[in-house]
Amino acid sequence: MASLLTLIEACEWVDRREREAEHGYAACHVPSSFDLMETNNIKKSKQLKNKTQGNRTTHNELEKNRRAHLRGCLEQLKNMVPLNGDSSRHTTLGLLNKAKSFIRNLEDRDRKHRLQKEQLAREQRFLLRKLDQLSESYRETHTHRIRSISESSSGISSASTSPTSEDGEYDLPSFREFDSGSQ
Repeated sequence: MASLLTLIEACEWVDRREREAEHGYAACHVPSSFDLMETNNIKKSKQLKNKTQGNRTTHNELEKNRRAHLRGCLEQLKNMVPLNGDSSRHTTLGLLNKAKSFIRNLEDRDRKHRLQKEQLAREQRFLLRKLDQLSESYRETHTHRIRSISESSSGISSASTSPTSEDGEYDLPSFREFDSGSQ
């Protein structure tokens, strides 16, 4: 009911203002509840405008910081990616494309190096097996020779000329001694 009365007062006030404006009379202003509402609405509008302005200022500041961060990241990328001397200024798109191709190139090189490393590891395992076989073969041959020498010269059993160690096993030279002696 109060809002209906306020609405009627507002209509009367508007009618009065229009009549006074037609005749050029100076309005004698009598504050009514409509005037108070209008004043409150103006205050709220100003507060909303200030709040919106504050939000816009905050947004602008955040956007400015975001762009500065992006520029900094692009500068770091420019320092990491080898660029041709075609121009001193590169576009963002051009820089990103060069970075993409540089990364792909690095990935390809990494893949090739990994394959090469695996191949070398296989070769190393093969050579170690071959070395073990040759060492075993050498030991067998050398042991066989020592036995045949000791069997043929069974009459000579001097401790100084015996190829055995104190525990009764044969002293065999290591593979390295054999290898260095043959060179």
